[in-house]
Amino acid sequence: MTANSFLEYFLVLFGWVMNNAMWSILSNTGLFALPLVVRVLGVWLKVREEGADEGNKGLLALPRIEHALYVSYLVMLFCCIPLLPVDISTIKFDSSRAKQCGVSVPTPQNSGYKGLVNDFDGRTAEVPVWWYLLHMMSKGTTQAMIASIPCGTNLRQMRFDVQNTKLRDPVLLQEVQEFADQCYSRAYFRLKNSNSQLSDATINSVGWIGSSYFLNTSGYYDYYTAMTPRSQWPYNSSRDSGYPDTGAGGYPTCKTWWSDGTSGLRTRVLASFSDNTRKEMQRQFPGQQWEEIALRWLVSPRNADLSGTGTTYAVGSSDTTSGVVGNLTRLTSSIGLGLKQAEALPGFDAMKQALPMIQALLLMMIITVIPALMMFSAYDPKTIFTISFALFALQFITFWWELAGWLDDRLITILYDNMAEQGIANSSVPFAAFFSSTADGWIMNLVLGMMYLVFPMFWVGMLSWAGVRIGNMANNFSDASKMPTDAGSEAGKKAQGVAIDAASGGIKSGLSKG
Repeated sequence: MTANSFLEYFLVLFGWVMNNAMWSILSNTGLFALPLVVRVLGVWLKVREEGADEGNKGLLALPRIEHALYVSYLVMLFCCIPLLPVDISTIKFDSSRAKQCGVSVPTPQNSGYKGLVNDFDGRTAEVPVWWYLLHMMSKGTTQAMIASIPCGTNLRQMRFDVQNTKLRDPVLLQEVQEFADQCYSRAYFRLKNSNSQLSDATINSVGWIGSSYFLNTSGYYDYYTAMTPRSQWPYNSSRDSGYPDTGAGGYPTCKTWWSDGTSGLRTRVLASFSDNTRKEMQRQFPGQQWEEIALRWLVSPRNADLSGTGTTYAVGSSDTTSGVVGNLTRLTSSIGLGLKQAEALPGFDAMKQALPMIQALLLMMIITVIPALMMFSAYDPKTIFTISFALFALQFITFWWELAGWLDDRLITILYDNMAEQGIANSSVPFAAFFSSTADGWIMNLVLGMMYLVFPMFWVGMLSWAGVRIGNMANNFSDASKMPTDAGSEAGKKAQGVAIDAASGGIKSGLSKG
């Protein structure tokens, strides 16, 4: 047996443990036989309602009762009685898609679910034959379909990881705000007052505190220095003349403060990212591009506000989407709106995280109640097909989510590549606008919701309809098996009538001759 998500890895086993417990209760108390008694009683009452012309009621009832019992016993044997053993070591976490696309995914034992997995280590369950075969068929079909989808860049997942990275160190967060005040604000003010009009390239570059324009253009970050002592750099009399030597450190230039080796603010801010996020960003955006993409969000005023106590620097325009350098007042007034958008964005990104968890919980619920459903349906074959189609539809939803993720990547690439080409993005680095944005627009949100929610809803609805139809066909086949008995009864009556007619005809012929 295989699982596609961490929760499914142990919830499926837990579901079968509960399934075994429920069947054990039903079998030990004898409740499992109650539907059989009801079915036999129903057949007997139906036979009693037949008229006298139906023939021997005992001979008519016997095959019908046998048929009802045989079908019920077969259903119990294949769908209720646990036979095939399963434990946590026999369930395989499927990582074939990750290997196909070159993505490193930890095993459940090496993830945050390690404690839960350990709780199930040593616990075993047994699975009825039918459901075991159904699970293997469903997972095999799903994985085969997923393998046919081209690998995507998983941009939305990476943005989710980036935007959920916070500057948890309050000292580092304070230093980011001081850099924005002592370096970025001064350089930005000088740029605005020394130029009557800025080119698109300059506009795209100066939208955040780590601007390459300010770093590489003479007269900006190489000219301005820190206004308070920084302990990472010792006091230098030739460089720091005019500043008091307090013993707390020197006054490096803004360029040194930002990009100097291991002591630079840039390197220390990047250390806030987890190793997995860093490796994935480096894989998708080689070179130095990933650093600007990640840093633009991490040092943005919005993230500084979310990371800290609500106080944020109001400088620059690192999160504007219009591509026009806004002034200080405009940025300050937009912070409230930006934070509202930041509250809305995780709802869509977190939806992708939550849906596989909901899927695993629903699988556990259905698996747990299978014995009760079978008993309450009196072991009706129609119930088998209904539950089977429900389980298959639920497991196959994984394919629709993979397809939706690939389509989402393509739409994001088309949208933000066009923005970069047309010069309306807030960075010349690809997808920097996407990673630093907290709102995709109504069209993207509607398309995203349709792909991740409406696709599966239509799929489950269509397959549920098919399951009900096939279940009805199975019931009709079961009812049709009674026809031979009825047909035999009818044939017997016809034969009896023919014999009586023949005998009466012979008597009449003899009398006429006499």
